[in-house]
Formats: sequence, C-alpha cells, structure tokens
Amino acid sequence: MTILEETLRRAANVINFRLDEKHQKFSLHIDQSIPRALMGDDYRITQAITNLLGNAVKFTPENGAISLDARLAGEENGFCTLQISVSDTGIGINTEQQKKLFRSFEQAESSTTRKYGGTGLGLAICKSIVEMMGGIIWVESEPEKGSTFTFTIQAAHGTELINKQQDAEEEKAQAPEIEGIFAGRHILLAEDVEINREIVQALLEPTQLEIDCAENGAEAVRKFTEAPLKYDMIFMDIQMPEMDGYEATRRIRAVEAQKSNAGNNNMEFPKGVPIVAMTANVFREDIERCLDAGMNSHIGKPVNFDEVIGKLNSYLAIPA
Repeated sequence: MTILEETLRRAANVINFRLDEKHQKFSLHIDQSIPRALMGDDYRITQAITNLLGNAVKFTPENGAISLDARLAGEENGFCTLQISVSDTGIGINTEQQKKLFRSFEQAESSTTRKYGGTGLGLAICKSIVEMMGGIIWVESEPEKGSTFTFTIQAAHGTELINKQQDAEEEKAQAPEIEGIFAGRHILLAEDVEINREIVQALLEPTQLEIDCAENGAEAVRKFTEAPLKYDMIFMDIQMPEMDGYEATRRIRAVEAQKSNAGNNNMEFPKGVPIVAMTANVFREDIERCLDAGMNSHIGKPVNFDEVIGKLNSYLAIPA
C-alpha cells in the first residue's frame, strides 16, 4: 500500500539537512485529485525521488529553490498514471548533456563532474526504477535557468486496494520481524552515490545493523585494511570513482591472504569476509566477473529491500 503524500514527505525528509545546509527553499505540491491510497512500490518510488532531489540540491546554489510536484495525469481501468516532477533553480543542463544523462555509466561533462561529483549513474538508476513501474522519465532544462526532471508511474487505484487489503495485511503479518535482528553485527557499504547510502542506512536502521560507509573502492580497501576483523559482510558497488568494485575486492582478498600467511592463526583470521556485489548489470558475464574478482554473490540495482535482507540473513547466519 502506498499513501503517496507520506511517501513524498519521507523522500523529502532524507535530504532535509542538506537543504538547511545550503539555505535552500523547498516546496511540495500534491494534486488533490490523486487517490489517497494506491498500490505501489514505496521503496522504489522513494529511491527515484530522493535521487532526483539529491541532484537538485547538489546543482542548485545557496538560497536557491527546489520543488516537488505530484499530479494525476490520467486514470483508466482502475490504474492511475502519476506524474512527479522535481524542479530547481540550479546550473541547468545543455542539450548535448541532456542526451547522455540517462545512459548507464555516462555522466555530464568532466568539469561539472569534477566540481559537483558524478551525475550519470543515479539518473540511469532512476530510469531503470521508473521503467520497472511502467513509466518514463525526461528532463527540461536550460543552462543557468534550472532543470525540471519529470517521471510517470502506474499505480492501482484505491478500489483495487480495498479488494486486496486483507491479503496485504495477512502478508504483512507473515513477514519476518526485522526489529533488532542484526544487533551487534557490522558491515561495510561501498557506494559512491550519497543518496543511495542514506536510503540503505534508513531502511536498515530498525535491524540495529552497524554500517560503515565508503565512497569509493579505495576507501573501502583502506577501511578494511585498518580493521580486517571488524566487518561481518561487505556490500560492494561495482561502478565507483578512483577504484571500482572489482579491483577493491581483489585487494581486500589480497589483504586477507597476507594476514593469513603472516602468522595470524592465533587471531583465528577468517577465510574471507562475504562480499556481495551491487550491480545494474546482471548478465551472466557480469556475474561471472564478480565471482572471478573474489565476490561471493550479487544483487541487482536498483536494490530490492527484501533481497538485501535475504543476503544479510544468509551471510550473517541469524538464528531462526
């Protein structure tokens, strides 16, 4: 079940502190004709919006303005087409850059990337999320005049929700309780997109899992090298600046081998910390490359919360 207003406000709350840091004005408008209750994927909607809001904050100067708007674009056969827009008064994007924005592993021009950080991967992920929900995404922008990113999604009307509400409540009752299930366990999350790190941390907060973050592969290697027995598991993004996930994994495995061969048997040094790849590419050759680099498994991007919990349960061996 999705209460759209709650979903939008939750997404905005993720970036509130950054809005305050830059003294930016934020406004939220929700079309009153949108049904209050819808059947939708809260996690994916939140991830798409927070990615767009995060970019808006990043590329908008201090005292600028950012808005989030949701309206009902259409309704047919019990399904609503929702149109959600994030607008800013930031630096804008020229026509050539716009053509590249939603392509996997392509970013805006190098000068922009150096000044503000990567811009392409988050938008490629947004495109993937939106398409999973039966929608499309586009941008309208002019340099120095700001940008508006808009996407549509399909969601079942509340009448469908009434018919399915009992099943949903039963499913929720049968869902595993995650409150505190990973208390005392510690993982390393290597992910270069800040919004994605914040979403994972927020969603896993009820589990009481301790999470250290690395913004690139080199930082992940450094943190592991400094405390190789600290982490019970590592989530490793594949595409990161400075050092990608493949090379970071190979170096972590080399650190483990060095420690094991240096007379650390008394420390009961583990055979290898579980490393799970996070990758937008899940073709056979991509999976094999992850395994060849020394990873144990993989999950697709955009990440699925249930899949994350499943991997954690599998490798952290939480008792039944």
